[in-house]
Amino acid sequence: MARKPFPTADALIVVSSDGYFDVFPPIDRSPNDKPAYRGVIAELGPTVRSGDDRLSVRMDSPLLIEAVSGWSLRRGAAAVRGELGFGRNDSKN
Repeated sequence: MARKPFPTADALIVVSSDGYFDVFPPIDRSPNDKPAYRGVIAELGPTVRSGDDRLSVRMDSPLLIEAVSGWSLRRGAAAVRGELGFGRNDSKN
């Protein structure tokens, strides 16, 4: 599994090749911080999702950068504020 951070103006989004991404506030954070939101790759769009709901492009792909940037513009701030719930996990446990 690979993970790559994508800093945006609204959020720090860390994408995992295993099919999910974590959203953190766009400020310095501790490695032990829990994400404000945990999404699935499908939320980023069909251009980066494979049939098994995992990442279908390389971590340095322009398609992934565009998908993450677009999602962050639309939903990043709301995710950081907690307005989207916790995402794919129902609780913060």
